[in-house]
Amino acid sequence: KPGVGHAQIAAVYQKAYADKPLVRLYDKGVPALKSVEGLPFCDIGFAVQDDHLIVVAAEDNLLKGAAAQAVQCANIRFGFAETQSLI
Repeated sequence: KPGVGHAQIAAVYQKAYADKPLVRLYDKGVPALKSVEGLPFCDIGFAVQDDHLIVVAAEDNLLKGAAAQAVQCANIRFGFAETQSLI
């Protein structure tokens, strides 16, 4: 949307993920795979270029796609802290 800037978009992302302990938001730049390798996090960064929003997310699919995701879901289901045994 024309006229929407970096600060406004950052505020929306901060609000959306404020209660998500395994999501890390970048204030500047975009994440690299090295920053999440072997970790249960999903890192999200974005850039505004003219009227376009470019969003990049990085996660280690060996964790978020399998074992760590199962642990996270079990934690939620059985009332444990979402991040227990993960971080």
